Amino acid sequence: MHDVNKKSVMVYLDPKVVAEAKELGLNISKICENALKEAIKRLKGQESKNDLNFNCEAGPVGFEPTISGSAGQRPNPC
Repeated sequence: MHDVNKKSVMVYLDPKVVAEAKELGLNISKICENALKEAIKRLKGQESKNDLNFNCEAGPVGFEPTISGSAGQRPNPC
């Protein structure tokens, strides 16, 4: 079921990246949304830890589920 408060958009991604993300059980929509939120905040100059809304219990923002040792994953700031 889709969240009624969300906007449907089309994103073009490399099929290999999509396949690997699915194999790892990653939520592509949530990762894209979190990456966009972070990019917007950085562009607006709000780079502090508090402004990025990190969830320290679940791992870095944008990686669902957290996979330890994944290449390219940001270190946990907590």
